[in-house]
Amino acid sequence: MAINQQPVIILVGTQMGENIGMCARAMLNCGLERLRLVSPRDGWPNPAAIATAADADIVLENAECFDSVADAVADCHRVFATTARERALNLPVLGADGAAAEIKGVSGENRQPAILFGPEASGLDAASLESVDTLIHIDTNPEFSSLNLAQAVLLIGWELRKTSSVSQAGESEKSEGETAGKKDLEFFLQRLESTLEEKKFFLTPDLKPTTVRNLRAMFQRIAPSDKELKMLHGMLTALAKTGD
Repeated sequence: MAINQQPVIILVGTQMGENIGMCARAMLNCGLERLRLVSPRDGWPNPAAIATAADADIVLENAECFDSVADAVADCHRVFATTARERALNLPVLGADGAAAEIKGVSGENRQPAILFGPEASGLDAASLESVDTLIHIDTNPEFSSLNLAQAVLLIGWELRKTSSVSQAGESEKSEGETAGKKDLEFFLQRLESTLEEKKFFLTPDLKPTTVRNLRAMFQRIAPSDKELKMLHGMLTALAKTGD
C-alpha cells in the first residue's frame, strides 16, 4: 500500500480558528502541508483561520477533521507529541532536533509519522497521549517556557526542514513486516483489555485505569510489526480458550 511519508501535524482541541490559521502558515513555511484537526472548539471549517493563514490555503483546504486522536492517527505508525507531562508517562523523551532526526528515520523506513500538539491553554491530556510513542521537549528558557501553538509548530517544522525529512512527493511502498498501523494496534489493545477483564486480571476497578495506561505505553514503546501483532492475537486466542 502506498503511503505519504510527509509527517502529519495534528492539532488537538484547538480553541481558536485564528491559531489554526497561524499553524497552517508556520507549516507551509517549513514545507509541511498535511494538517489534521481533532475536535476544534469552534468547529471546522472556520473562516477565522483564513485571515491568519497568510495564503497557506493549500494546508487549510486539505485539512482533515476527526472526532478523536485514535481516529486521527489510525493510519500512522509512529506518533510523537509535544507535552509538558514528561514525568507522568513512561515514554522516551527527545529534544526537537533529536525528534526531527527520529521522524526522518521513520519516513525513511516507509512508515507514517505524526506529531500531536495540544490545546493552547492546557496542552495534551492523558487520554490524548495514549497513542503516543515518543515525547518531544522543546528546550526553552525554564523561567519563561510558554510558547504559543504556532511557535511550537514552527520550531518543530524548522527542525524537520533542517533534516530534509519533508518530501513533497512523499509516496512509497510500505514493505511487509514494518511497524503495525495505529488502527491495528488499537484493535489489539482493546481486545487485550477485554480478555484481561474476562480473566479477572485487574485486581480492583480503581487500579484498572493505571494498569491499562501502563500496558498501552509498553506496547507503544515496543511498536510491534504486523507479523508480531498477529502472533499476539494468536496468544490472546489461546488464553481465551484456557479453562473452556
